[in-house]
Amino acid sequence: MTTWLRHPIYAGLLALAWIALQRHLSIGNLLIGYTLGLLIVHLTRHFWAERVWVRRPATLMRLALRFAREVVVANFQVAWIVLRPQLDVKPAFILLPLQLQDDLMITALANMITLTPGTLTVDVAADRSALYVHCLSAPDVAAVRAKITREFEAPLAESIACSPLPQP
Repeated sequence: MTTWLRHPIYAGLLALAWIALQRHLSIGNLLIGYTLGLLIVHLTRHFWAERVWVRRPATLMRLALRFAREVVVANFQVAWIVLRPQLDVKPAFILLPLQLQDDLMITALANMITLTPGTLTVDVAADRSALYVHCLSAPDVAAVRAKITREFEAPLAESIACSPLPQP
């Protein structure tokens, strides 16, 4: 039974995707979606190397809202840069030291950075101690580094935990 419940978060995300595809929120759709999510997670259990769980759901929700806000604001900032007659940008490559050590968490942070318009995660250091990030406009590199750490990395580390699964 434990293999069925190893990844309840992923099953929940798949349930939300099911509801979005059905375009109708109901208890029945939620149950069907969650059941399908559990089935998919169970069938793909050999691909999962780690167990992920939420330690602080409220922090995770604040992170999701903050991320959504940052994506919207960054879209307007990039649009403003593109539409202005003079191109006033200060592009920069930033070395972002990481507190995160888990591959899954580093990947989540890298994706959050890349999904925010105007920034792109270019590479991960070989020892996974830092990310290389390109910014469309970063007049103050230290401020950008501090903002990513404060707004994304710290709440991610606080809200989610990973542990290796025992190998069969």
